Amino acid sequence: MKKPNLNNFGKKLKFKQRTKKQETYTEKDLFIESMELLEQTWIRSNESYEKFKINLLEYEEQFYQVIEGFILLKYGVWKAEIILWYIFSRVDEENNIFPLTYVIKDNKEEEVILNNPTDLWEFLNKIDNANKETE
Repeated sequence: MKKPNLNNFGKKLKFKQRTKKQETYTEKDLFIESMELLEQTWIRSNESYEKFKINLLEYEEQFYQVIEGFILLKYGVWKAEIILWYIFSRVDEENNIFPLTYVIKDNKEEEVILNNPTDLWEFLNKIDNANKETE
C-alpha cells in the first residue's frame, strides 16, 4: 500500500465565510419556546391515556420532576408555582381556561387569563416589577 502524499494537503481547500448571522435568543424567547414544548408534551401525554389507555405520565414523571426542579432554581418559588399551575392546571377537561386570581397593592384581588406563554411571561414580569416597587 502506497503512503498518501500530504505535502499538497489543503492547497485547494477553500473556506467560505458564513454570511448568515447566527440567531441569538433572549431569555423571553427561550422561556416561551420551553413553555410551549412543555405544555404540548403534557397534553400529548394526557391524550395518549384518554385515547389509547397508555399511561405515559408514570414513565415521564421523573422528567417532569427534573424540569420542575430547573424551573424552581431559575425562577424561585412563587414564579415556579405560577408556571407549574399554567402547565398542569390552567385548562380543564373541556379546554376551558381558568383565570388566575392574585392580590395586588391594597389587598385588591384581580383575575387574569393566561392564554399563551407570552401572557405568562408578561404576567410574571408585571408581578415581579410590582413587588420591586413595594420594597
